[in-house]
This record gives sequence, C-alpha cells and structure tokens, in this order.
Amino acid sequence: MRERAIDAVMFDLGGVLVRIRREWTAQCVAVGVVPTPRSLEPLMRTERSTALDAWQRGDQTLEACSAIWASSLDPDAPVSIGRALLESIVEAPYQGTVELIDDLHALGVVTGCLSNTNGLHWERMLREFPALSRLHHRLASHELLLAKPEPAIYAHAAAVLGLPAERILLFDDLAENCEGARRAGWQAYQIDHEGHTAAQMRAHLVHVGIAVGSDS
Repeated sequence: MRERAIDAVMFDLGGVLVRIRREWTAQCVAVGVVPTPRSLEPLMRTERSTALDAWQRGDQTLEACSAIWASSLDPDAPVSIGRALLESIVEAPYQGTVELIDDLHALGVVTGCLSNTNGLHWERMLREFPALSRLHHRLASHELLLAKPEPAIYAHAAAVLGLPAERILLFDDLAENCEGARRAGWQAYQIDHEGHTAAQMRAHLVHVGIAVGSDS
C-alpha cells in the first residue's frame, strides 16, 4: 500500500453525493408541467442557466431566479412554478456515500463539501441527507459569495482546512471544477454522475494511498 498522499477529501454535492435532475424535461415532469416549445429554445435554456448560476453565487434572490424560470416556461406562469422547478433539481442521495464518509473518518481523513449551490437546496440537503451532516466542513457558494472554478474558493477552502493545497483531494462531476482545483495545487478526480459515485471514489482513493474497501 502506498503512503497516504492526502489528508482531506472535499466532495462536490450534485453529481457526487447527491443525484440531481439536470434536464429541463425531467424537472418539468417532476413538477407535473408540460415543457412548452418556448421553454425548449436555446435562449430560454441560457436564461435559466445564467439565473441559476447567479443565484448560487449569491448575486440573485430566490424570487428573482424563480421568476425567470417560470417565465421561461410561459410568460404568464406564476413565480411558484419557477420555485417548484428549482426545488425539483435535487433528487436523492447516492447509494453508499454515507458509508464512504464514515470509512474515511475511521481512517482519520478530514472530510468536507465544496459546492456551487443555493439556500433552497442547501437547507433541504442538510435536513434530509445524512451524508452532509457527517462532514467535518460544509462550504457552499451562496454563503461564500464565490463559486467553482474561481481560484479564491479553493484558497478559502484550504485556509478553512488548515492544510497545504497538495494534501487536499476534490471529487467533482465537472471537468472545469477539477481543473480549477488542480491549478490551485489540489488533487482532483472527476466523477461520472451517471455511475455508482461511491464506488468510483473508493477506486480513486486507492491511488492516493487510502484503502477504504468496496461498497457492500
């Protein structure tokens, strides 16, 4: 077994610890509305994405983001529909993530999350998903007013952890966030959100000297 190369594991949430609905049509189905032709236009997709990013960075309110999402469906749609669509993004925790975090703690590894998220999703995940409550550190973009892959968010996280950058590992489902972490001196592995995320992370951990076994 190689010597342990890291002291802390930081997890993204959506696509790593938490399954999310990424597609507009799936979000509409979850809420019980039919996607309109207008809502499928590239301009509407861009407006929804831009509003969501701004909300998660703390640059926009939930009400404003909800209004944009509702309007993208139909100009006359109530803001409550937009909020429901935003709420539908968060689906469920991935299998095996709680066990993985417990195994890391048993080995003395520090854990945390570093997530581009928002107050609505954050409160629900903290309330309903046990993996988050187990983490030693919980860092969220909407509270930091920073977002991945901005260099400052990795520097802030390293300061919170009190560790050299090279001793921190990030698991994230987006290549640009992993690349941002590596530029900051971290180690990082991209996770396939469509696969068994905990199993992927266990396999990657072996390469940094942490044997946490396999999922049962």
